[in-house]
Amino acid sequence: MSYLDFFGLKEDPFKITPDPSFFYESLSHRTAKNLLKYVVENGEGFCVIIGEPGTGKTTILRKFLSELPENYIFALILNPNLAPEEFLKTLLDEFMLPYDKDISKNEILKILKAFLLKNISKGIKTLIIIDEAQLMPVETLEELRLLSNLETEKEKLIQIILVGQPELEEKLKLPELKQLNDRIINKMFLERLSLKEVEKYISHRLRMAGGEKIKIDPKVYELVYNHSKGIPRLINVIMSKALMIAFLDNSLEIKPIHINSAAKSLSDEESDVSFYHYLLIFILFLGIIIALVYILFQTGGIKV
Repeated sequence: MSYLDFFGLKEDPFKITPDPSFFYESLSHRTAKNLLKYVVENGEGFCVIIGEPGTGKTTILRKFLSELPENYIFALILNPNLAPEEFLKTLLDEFMLPYDKDISKNEILKILKAFLLKNISKGIKTLIIIDEAQLMPVETLEELRLLSNLETEKEKLIQIILVGQPELEEKLKLPELKQLNDRIINKMFLERLSLKEVEKYISHRLRMAGGEKIKIDPKVYELVYNHSKGIPRLINVIMSKALMIAFLDNSLEIKPIHINSAAKSLSDEESDVSFYHYLLIFILFLGIIIALVYILFQTGGIKV
């Protein structure tokens, strides 16, 4: 019997992959989703959502996209570490627009503008959505600003949503991106979950997965909050391990001992990763030293 069968679960309630069907609307997450909705409905040029790793940025994005009306199309860029022309070609690919291999930047912009004008004439709104936007080179971010200049007398031809980690905020403050930053009026920072929200988050995900028979010791919620610091991804990892430990313990109730064991196993795994990481660095460093000594010896730099 699998642990899912043991608990009567339809699926893993704490999988770490972003799943809009499991979306829990904390106050901060609801505000972010509503801001995205407001920005696209009102034709705003830019919107920026910033949050620490694991706070649910991608899940919010996927939930928002799943609810878009039919008159919206979008390009979703998940790997934005691209030079300006590579980025523009990626947009053509996302919108399935044909182009020659050796196309110039000006020709790309002409194709994009014609495509956007055609969409506007049909009542279709076009979005560019960039996840992990902190990875974008400064030059490519500046290219985004230039793209945002495409407009008719009445409205923007394109709307741009940037989603990223706190490093994005620092990058936008660079002097060379001042003009872009000045245009970004709609910006918000995702907050971690509060203790009460952690309790509701866990209950919501269990309910969505059919876990009505699972009992939770009330002390569990505070322990999960303390170990996870309110970060949804860490909550998922801890609870997923705790469920497995409870299954091995033949218990339908998640108890504090299960949470503490799960958190300890995570801590041990991180320690092992850190140990091997530093061991690898040491071995590489030692190899470089040996190679340099050998080269010096061969060239006469070291005499015996």
